[in-house]
Amino acid sequence: MAARRGEPARGTFSPDEGGTAFAAIGLPEEYRPHEGIPRNVVHFLDRGSVLALDAAFRALESAGLGPGAGDARRFAVADGLAYRAPGQPALFVPYGYLIARTFGVRGPVVAVGGCEASGMAALVAAARLVARGDADVVIAGAAQALQRPLLEHLSGQLGERALPFDRQHAGMVPAEGAAYVIVESEEHARSRGARIRARIAGAAEIFDPTTEPTALPGATEAGRAMQAILGDGGYLQNQVDLHVSCADGRPAMDVADGFGALRTFGRHAYYADVTAAAGSLGQLLAASGPAAVVLALEAMERSEVWPIGGLSEPIEGLELAFVRAAKSAKVDCAMVTSLGTGGIAAGLLLTRE
Repeated sequence: MAARRGEPARGTFSPDEGGTAFAAIGLPEEYRPHEGIPRNVVHFLDRGSVLALDAAFRALESAGLGPGAGDARRFAVADGLAYRAPGQPALFVPYGYLIARTFGVRGPVVAVGGCEASGMAALVAAARLVARGDADVVIAGAAQALQRPLLEHLSGQLGERALPFDRQHAGMVPAEGAAYVIVESEEHARSRGARIRARIAGAAEIFDPTTEPTALPGATEAGRAMQAILGDGGYLQNQVDLHVSCADGRPAMDVADGFGALRTFGRHAYYADVTAAAGSLGQLLAASGPAAVVLALEAMERSEVWPIGGLSEPIEGLELAFVRAAKSAKVDCAMVTSLGTGGIAAGLLLTRE
């Protein structure tokens, strides 16, 4: 896979007579939706809806959940709203509602915003639903499709290659896709004999009201979010083995999350491995946080960490233990962070089962 090999995401963005032409990290031509999606439904869904429903089917399947798996009133959905351009029409029906309707979910259905951080905010919301006892099982994540208005809005932030944390970083490469995970109470999971991939040891979401609507939070706020995540779980900085950063090749994002980590971890940053999913997968926008969580879960299960795609020479002064090549590493504790345009910062702390 591209992430394991450290291949940098690539894309192009240029104006043409019709407005814009764009080629980015997308779905392969041979992609086919999950066979569980009813045929009489799939033909009426837009691309984002298909991606969301497909990922939700696969998440439930991976978790060993199916029809009759439990009380539908104790199942919930937490969905991160897709990133939309200013003035672009909102989703008529959020993807989370489609998922809940398809699977007969009768518990809470939560849809949260946050641009690039909306998917991570949905995971934080899912953790809180379970912690409060409002649900036993939550399907949580986000889907993102790329539309012309969104790409035009992001045009000044795009680059031909994604080079997170590199001195040559000059923009992100947007991608489309979906990522959902199952957040479940331990009691419910054990009662059905489920294989537990990891525990959510800490979760936090903060907001910076001083951030401009079209800007990202700065390093101070990114660091504050990381400290909140550690504090929620009662963990110390030296207990974190891996940091999956939201750095994506945009200087503002790379500097904020990178120096936020340096502020939080100090010299321990030399020892905690740091990687970034967007380097190889592209910037999945709303789905980026859940996708990074999946990457962290894979690292924990495989005892292997993957490199930052395209990283050659790190930003001056950013002395972190960047992963340069795939390597074996025991990951007992992983932090995943996400920053969103407008001021949101959120993340999770995962620990090995």
